[in-house]
Amino acid sequence: MKTCGSWHSCLPCGARIAVHRARELAQAFETWETLGNSVVLATFTLQHHAGQSLRDLLVAQRAGWQALRSKRPYEADLLNLGVASFPIESALGTRMVKGVIRAFESTYGDDHGWHPHYHVFFLVEGVISAEAAREAVAPMWDRWVAGLAKHGATAIATVNGESAGLDVKVIGSGQAASYGKYPFKLALEAVGGIFKHGRSQDRKGREVGHRHRTPAEIVEHIAVAQVEGKLGDEQAQTDLRVWREWCETATDLGLRQAPFPMRAWFADKARELGIEGPLTDGEPGEEKTDEQIAAAEVLGNRTGAMMSSRDWSSTVAYEFDSLRRAGRHGGWTAVVVWFDQRGIALDMLGPGEEQLELEQDRHQAQAEFRLANDHEYHYRQSVAGALSAMVGGVAPDSSTGRQAKQDG
Repeated sequence: MKTCGSWHSCLPCGARIAVHRARELAQAFETWETLGNSVVLATFTLQHHAGQSLRDLLVAQRAGWQALRSKRPYEADLLNLGVASFPIESALGTRMVKGVIRAFESTYGDDHGWHPHYHVFFLVEGVISAEAAREAVAPMWDRWVAGLAKHGATAIATVNGESAGLDVKVIGSGQAASYGKYPFKLALEAVGGIFKHGRSQDRKGREVGHRHRTPAEIVEHIAVAQVEGKLGDEQAQTDLRVWREWCETATDLGLRQAPFPMRAWFADKARELGIEGPLTDGEPGEEKTDEQIAAAEVLGNRTGAMMSSRDWSSTVAYEFDSLRRAGRHGGWTAVVVWFDQRGIALDMLGPGEEQLELEQDRHQAQAEFRLANDHEYHYRQSVAGALSAMVGGVAPDSSTGRQAKQDG
């Protein structure tokens, strides 16, 4: 399988990258907490409405962030908040960077359009209260609003006393894992449930007209429309336009997700403390790019067979859970039987042929062993029963792969 390493516009690569990066952050947060420190999470949002382009909103968002980070006041705010500094080694020597990790997220609402926002993690030395954290972040919010205004955008911190554009919280003890996933929800929230519930709802059960979906959820809805043969209807066409806008804008603007320059420092500390995770899996100082993470997850896999996209859309996508169960319990032999039972052509490749022969050789060796012990009948009965239970009563045909290749 070829991989592109795109975290925002490729579901297979994005999921692999998201899982790895989320585990990295979780390990870092746990390490920081173990050292007796705090993580403050602040969310910065701007107002938006249906019809606004994602590009315009992101340009305004970037202007707000640039104003927020105005050098002298920003440094004063970080000092007041107690944000730590970390040494970073480079070819130019050692420099100090502030413990700030900024993550990007955007959903799309049927009623109010694109909703981009930043989740910002501040690595604070010592223990800080939620009240003190909010007080220290408040001046940043004022500069955020001023920066948005230069591009005609606005933001409101609270509505009726509830958080709206600004939310500040201190991550509690033991929550490192859950908040490590926070910046990567864009990729992690596509879980396939949409195939069961259809396109009329988002993952929280909100109906059409009131849904709030991540781009990954939207592309799942597109997949369902394709399976149902409804790509031409209004809902699917709208989803396709939204997905294209997301991919094109994210690529053109070079969106980055949660840059983590102090990774090496946390890897060293995690090793000292014996805290396991991806930061300490490789050699000291080793850092994987998104492209390497996406590719590494598929190293060692071999393609055993191919099927047509039509068969995938019409049958396999709907029954994928049962296919996985067959493979888990009966290996490649059961996978071949699964396709044979449904009359789906499977174009067997070399690795698939080899695996099928290997499993058949293993079955034959087991049979010979049992025959030598006068249990031929019971063995045949047990194998037949196991395969029947596994794939619905159809025994495997050793010629299935070759025959399917000829027929396909």
